Amino acid sequence: MKVSVAVITYNHEPFIAEALESILMQQADFSWEIVIGEDGSTDRTREICEQYANAHPSRIRLLPLQSNMGMIRNFRRVFEACSGEFLAFTEGDDFWTDPGKLVKQVNHLDAHPEQSLCFHAVHQWFVWNGENASRKLPDNLNGNTFTTEDLLKGWFIPSASVMLRKYKNFALPDWFMHCKSGDIPMLLLLSLRGEIGFIDEIMAVYRIHDNGISITHRGYQKIIAMIYILEQFNIHTGFRFRKSVEASMIREIDLHYPSPAVSNSTPTSQPGEKPDRRKSLDFLRQLIRR
Repeated sequence: MKVSVAVITYNHEPFIAEALESILMQQADFSWEIVIGEDGSTDRTREICEQYANAHPSRIRLLPLQSNMGMIRNFRRVFEACSGEFLAFTEGDDFWTDPGKLVKQVNHLDAHPEQSLCFHAVHQWFVWNGENASRKLPDNLNGNTFTTEDLLKGWFIPSASVMLRKYKNFALPDWFMHCKSGDIPMLLLLSLRGEIGFIDEIMAVYRIHDNGISITHRGYQKIIAMIYILEQFNIHTGFRFRKSVEASMIREIDLHYPSPAVSNSTPTSQPGEKPDRRKSLDFLRQLIRR
């Protein structure tokens, strides 16, 4: 199998058909499959996935129904079920727009064996809180090849744009199962295997909506989740990227500290200054180690 397309979905009834149709329109002359991890949705997502799996039995594998596992356990079972040399990802509320996406990314990785994964630009589509707007993401990147150090400077790789090599000796570490996000630690771990390539073409839509993880996972929860990922990656790499990891942690505090906490209730180094990020970081690192 040349490519497995991993689809992670839960309660995506309004979106999942569009996501699957966008994958099925791919035009490729190599073997490829779609592996769906539907996580016990409470809406009609499972029913819709079953309809597509029954209509395309040679293309789609719908993993057996289980009780709700949670995003990370579902992510892992889909990852382990994929048999392709390369893996492409999308969540059930995103969709692809280019029927040549798989071919372009396979050709890119075949031409660049030194790269562990590649990604491309997307339309980031905001449909929440009455807003309906889009923009190119990422935009104005400096270069087309990136490393672990670049990833530690901030998120810029939408999951719907990723294709990675599935190394035979690559296994998700135990600490991965306690992460709140699957794509960020996965990208960090794979960046240790090789460079990251960028194709500057828009080939998918990354949707931001009211029930999406990007909206519901914010503030203190986001900070703690990111510091956990970064701290575990720091330990995993023998502190090789310690300075960059700590700078990334402080950046997460700056980005996601809830504004009320920044005003009066958070201790400051000097009157009128922002909260002491170093003290906040030390406290949060101790908290996640408990």
